[in-house]
Amino acid sequence: MTRQQQVIVLTNKEFALLHLLLRREGDVLSRAQIASEVWDMNFDSDTNVVDVAIKRLRSKVDLPYPVKLIHTVRGIGYVCEVRSCDASLP
Repeated sequence: MTRQQQVIVLTNKEFALLHLLLRREGDVLSRAQIASEVWDMNFDSDTNVVDVAIKRLRSKVDLPYPVKLIHTVRGIGYVCEVRSCDASLP
């Protein structure tokens, strides 16, 4: 995939995770939903597989860029959306 003309190499799982987030852009997805769709597994609250995968994906897709796409919704899960930087300006 590319972002701002930069090639980003993703693993199969990272690509599946990004595809899910983009397909459901604007929808908050729980860790259980993500685990079920990307790993085809029942979510175990003791595992951090989703959080680790999101961290790795963010390091490739978001970290180098000023506009972030993947956001944490505390206590719920994750959402992919572009948030306006200008929202706080008068």
